[in-house]
Amino acid sequence: MRATTVRFGDDLWAMLERESQGLGISAAQFVREATILRLAMLAGARGDSQAEATIAEVAARATRGGGDSRLAKALVDPERLVALHHAGIVDTPREESFDRIASLAARVLNAPVALVSAIDRDRQFFKSCLGLPEPWASRRESPLTHSFCQHVVAAREPLVVSDARQEPRLRNNLAIRDFGVIAYLGVPLITRDGHALGTLCVIDHKPRTWTSDQVDLLKDLATSVVTEITLRSAPDGSPASKPRRNSRV
Repeated sequence: MRATTVRFGDDLWAMLERESQGLGISAAQFVREATILRLAMLAGARGDSQAEATIAEVAARATRGGGDSRLAKALVDPERLVALHHAGIVDTPREESFDRIASLAARVLNAPVALVSAIDRDRQFFKSCLGLPEPWASRRESPLTHSFCQHVVAAREPLVVSDARQEPRLRNNLAIRDFGVIAYLGVPLITRDGHALGTLCVIDHKPRTWTSDQVDLLKDLATSVVTEITLRSAPDGSPASKPRRNSRV
């Protein structure tokens, strides 16, 4: 079997990642199936009897998607997005209470980076970000092409990664290049109504093995983050009166 390397600019690669994630397939599979479909269409134009079957097969596979199709569905779930909006944490200033928990997580787990993230439909917003490089630390958000946390939210369970470069579903994630994410430990922030809004996570720039005690510790700290989120909201569930920009929910 012959192999080839196709190079894309950063903007085109980001678009490719976004579209392939929406279909629940890898970027490499997206390129492969797009090529097959193009060749099948050309063959069909020449009257190749096999072309129609090839086109149908590729289209059906793209429609079905793979395991990651559940990821896309979980992130755009309307009830989850409404809960995220009402939590009043997206597009808000940094707050000491959240920064304190992130700092504690980084210190007790001996990690250079700690984040409190909120996962929107097409981006992640960092309510707190400790140790994140520029320009991301100032932006306090990134597209989902740079998100490990989206997998935590979709699965609603911790994600434990010793070396992301060895993980098939993560090794093409741009956070490895731009954030220096190698080892990752994240736990979901699940509200009392059962909605996963984001994560509390820690990151290391080198491979490491996370222990079960460290996972449990981060879970305990995540409970404190959820408590802070709950305290921000009025009894009727509307956002607390906090200065904020418009959320893109």
